[in-house]
Amino acid sequence: MKHTIRFIWIILAFLALAAGCQDAEPETAVTAVPPTPTSPAIPTLNSSRGTDFIVIATDAPNGYFADFDPLGNVIGFDNDLMARIAAIADFDYEFLVTPHEGVLENLISPASHDYDIVMSSLVIPDEPEPGIAYTVPYLEIGQVMVVLADEQDVQSYADFQAGMAVGVPANSSSEETARQILALSDADVFEYDTAVQALQALIDESVNAVIVDNFTAEHYTTAYPEQLKILGGTGRDAWISQKSYGIAVPTSNPALLDRLNQAILQAQDDQTIERLTTAWIVPSGSIDAGESRVGTPAGELVIGMVGQFSDMDPASDPDLIGWEIKNNTMSGLYGYNSSNQLVPLLAANMPIVSEDKLEYTIPLRRNLSFPDGSEFTAEDVQWAISRSARLGSFLVNSYLKDSNDDNFADEDAVQVVDPYTVKIVLQEPAAYFPSLLATPPYYPVSSACYNDTADPLSTCGGIGPYTIVSWEVGERIRLKANPEWPGLPAPAFENIQVRFYTDVPSLLRSLTEFQSVDLAWTGLPFADYQTLAAVDQNSDGEADYVDWQGPAIFKSYLMFNHDTKPWDNARVRQAAALALDREALAALFDGLRLPLYSPVPDAVPGHVATFPQRDLAQAVALLLQAGYSTTKPLLVTLTFVNDGRYSPIEETYATAIKIQLEETGVFQVTLQGTSWEVLRGQISQCDNPFYLIGWPSPGQPVNYLDVTSWTDFFVQNTDTGFCSNYESAVMTKLVEEANTELDEVVRTEDERQIQLLWATDLPTLDLTQEIRYAIGLPKVDNVRIDALGLLHYEVLTKSGG
Repeated sequence: MKHTIRFIWIILAFLALAAGCQDAEPETAVTAVPPTPTSPAIPTLNSSRGTDFIVIATDAPNGYFADFDPLGNVIGFDNDLMARIAAIADFDYEFLVTPHEGVLENLISPASHDYDIVMSSLVIPDEPEPGIAYTVPYLEIGQVMVVLADEQDVQSYADFQAGMAVGVPANSSSEETARQILALSDADVFEYDTAVQALQALIDESVNAVIVDNFTAEHYTTAYPEQLKILGGTGRDAWISQKSYGIAVPTSNPALLDRLNQAILQAQDDQTIERLTTAWIVPSGSIDAGESRVGTPAGELVIGMVGQFSDMDPASDPDLIGWEIKNNTMSGLYGYNSSNQLVPLLAANMPIVSEDKLEYTIPLRRNLSFPDGSEFTAEDVQWAISRSARLGSFLVNSYLKDSNDDNFADEDAVQVVDPYTVKIVLQEPAAYFPSLLATPPYYPVSSACYNDTADPLSTCGGIGPYTIVSWEVGERIRLKANPEWPGLPAPAFENIQVRFYTDVPSLLRSLTEFQSVDLAWTGLPFADYQTLAAVDQNSDGEADYVDWQGPAIFKSYLMFNHDTKPWDNARVRQAAALALDREALAALFDGLRLPLYSPVPDAVPGHVATFPQRDLAQAVALLLQAGYSTTKPLLVTLTFVNDGRYSPIEETYATAIKIQLEETGVFQVTLQGTSWEVLRGQISQCDNPFYLIGWPSPGQPVNYLDVTSWTDFFVQNTDTGFCSNYESAVMTKLVEEANTELDEVVRTEDERQIQLLWATDLPTLDLTQEIRYAIGLPKVDNVRIDALGLLHYEVLTKSGG
């Protein structure tokens, strides 16, 4: 049946009367065709206009109940609900827009036949006016109090006392409830333009509670259950006050009243009213919810970091956070197990290497798929590695075949042998090349998902232990265990969230006050880590937080210019090495650093401790042989970086080095602090013969996991880079042998010989190594940090998860 809604403006009628006998303005008609309902038999109408047409008085604008669209048509909750009621009751109708004042008196006046019912946000009174009947409520709204989810002191709105701030939407039933029902003073009531603004003020802790309608409260507490809750729980028991809205009908028309009641009840049953309250009453707009105030969900493990992650492209430059996320959402042809041993991952076996040691033929696993559903084949390996080369990845272009020396790998450097076999051709032999295949620039990704050009915001991922569910750049990334990942063990925890913080206090507050992160990780200062590790608030002997320490991934060392006196004399360099007490130097860092007796950190496979312990007597003897003594002291200047790049105590550290050297009675050291930018400029000009520095750059991993990643840079091209000007034919031969030898036993011996020679020649004088660390809630376990300093999410567990 066709239902017509006509909108008649009373003010236009007045204007028409004032104009004398002129014709009235034409009425605006809107036709609605609602669905045909299934309903019980409903009595016929008894209206002066007939049984199938009624006129409805309303008032507009009237909030969400009734308003005008740009064309002057009435819209709103009442309009949409009446369309459904009319469809159920099978009648046509029109709205007559009229002022609210006197509308009920006119409804029952014998002399008036302007309208049959009134639908104008009428609150059903306890005692209806004589001659007026009300339908069953078509809308019931309660006012409730919303508080923060971790609120413990206030259990009921009756607990609110003077001085507690309550936010309300201005000029609303919520404000009325605060002032009249709860009798709150003006000083305690804070008005906001909207309910959303009031809720945001609560999140921001500007008020202690907010009073809003139950629909708004239920919507936002459901959307943000970790931040907000309704005081007193859900349901009518939590209502502080309520209003029931009905349609006014003359008592002389019981058939119409009955018909409307049955239609309203059916509209409730078919969820029409629930749908319309969401559409019209619940305000739109999100809030900045901030921290969870009830801890982390049982089914999700949350990791917190201080730092930013904004580049998901595997071809991008290395950084610790980026490589960690990629390592957990992608995989290489090879990877490292918990013992830091290289094992096949997306490859089916270790590579077959050609006689000239330049070609690596690699069989691939079958029956694997990327997160986008495409099959993993050799074409993907070829496309992904070649893409990294085209995008300028130095880890690819520095090793793959480059026949025209343009610093970009040749197009045929990666070749598809068959759908499940790939061949990679190198420019020069590199026995550690499989280790490079375990780094992000070599990770296979889907050409059907990633762009051919740089794609930093991609959420495609690869075939890793986790897939990417969502990524709010600068805020968080959510991951889900990937059943396609062939690695072992399979992910222990289904859902991982990584949150990125811009400052340390926010991360600390999340962990300690809200427990909205389970594990605090990269970017947490070591002093805060130590403080938390010692917390035992209830003095039960059990720490409130569990801490983990991982391998060292950074080293601090002294650099000499071997072409500049006195450092051109090996005895002087060796005397400096013997004069230094690495244990005492490491102790300055209170556990963050360990002594380092090799150019290679302890956890790197192939590490050998070759540097001597402190021996002042031997140091003095070597200085005497070099022509220096207490009567002929050796004056040197030690430059250190004082801008916080390497540590906040670098000056104390440099001073300790100075003191230890001077304990020989021969060295006399002048300290010179400078910024990294200034020192870098000096180094580039070979203009600083003796300085304290660190490797790798803060926030970056070494390029790959192998002894050579810690040594080659310092003994090759020494007239550039750090400008040590170190030269040794023996070292050059050892490095060449290590880089070409495929027999692991022989190669390990070559690496040992490199470290032994290092202790004599001292291309660098390595002093301390800095560990990685994490701290979390007691329910977290199995924290594994590899020798590149990356956290492995797949082994993390959480009790109760």
